[in-house]
Amino acid sequence: MTGAVVAAASGDTSALDVVIIVVAISVGAFIKGTTGGGLPQVAIPVMAPFIGVEHAVVIMAIPGIVSNTWLAYHHRGEYPRTRDLPSLVWTGVAGAVLGTVALKSLDGRALSAVLVVVIVAYVVVVLVHPGFHLPARLTRVMSPPIGLGGGVLQGSTGISGPLLTTYLHGFQLLPKAYILSLAVLFGVGAVVQAVTLAVLGLYTGTWLIESLLILLPIAAFQPIGSWASTRLSRATFQRVTLVLVAASAVSLAHNVVTGG
Repeated sequence: MTGAVVAAASGDTSALDVVIIVVAISVGAFIKGTTGGGLPQVAIPVMAPFIGVEHAVVIMAIPGIVSNTWLAYHHRGEYPRTRDLPSLVWTGVAGAVLGTVALKSLDGRALSAVLVVVIVAYVVVVLVHPGFHLPARLTRVMSPPIGLGGGVLQGSTGISGPLLTTYLHGFQLLPKAYILSLAVLFGVGAVVQAVTLAVLGLYTGTWLIESLLILLPIAAFQPIGSWASTRLSRATFQRVTLVLVAASAVSLAHNVVTGG
């Protein structure tokens, strides 16, 4: 965010652009507090046209650790009601390392194209199969490769949500168990991603400061979203998230086509 503010002062990025980024992070944090997902899905596609996909992915890693740790602790009592978490976690760790290494070799437009494909696929799956159910005997086989794929997406794009939220939706878990599952998976992936990014030397002093500043709107709005989840329908927020994700896909697709 510091870089965005500096860019705004130099004329590269307007003050309105900075406001849009902050609003996107705040909305994403609110939705995450309510549903367990939504922060990177909302924030990164909005940030990417202004600061680049790689930049957005890197500075969102540490906020991902903090936001998911808070949610996992908040819903820790739901662990017995989850399913396949260990296999999803360990294969996700391996995938996150592979994906983060790939991040350094891909250009911004290629990463944007990956994000568009992932987001569109997620929207289509939700619209076509809003209530599908995956039996436990099938998920025992599917979970390792899904975990690996989610980790690769987390490391390379900063967004594993479209794959993992769709997959876990098919488990038909209780809401709090669903949120805990997402928080654990996203949190572990974010830790592996942040460590790998640091090893690869992608954290400059400015990017690290920006990453820490992002925690401010998250700290303000994620607890509000968690509070709202006890009073408003979770299905309502799922629909809102779907609209925001679809809009982000359109924005990124425009960026890929125009080279912006």
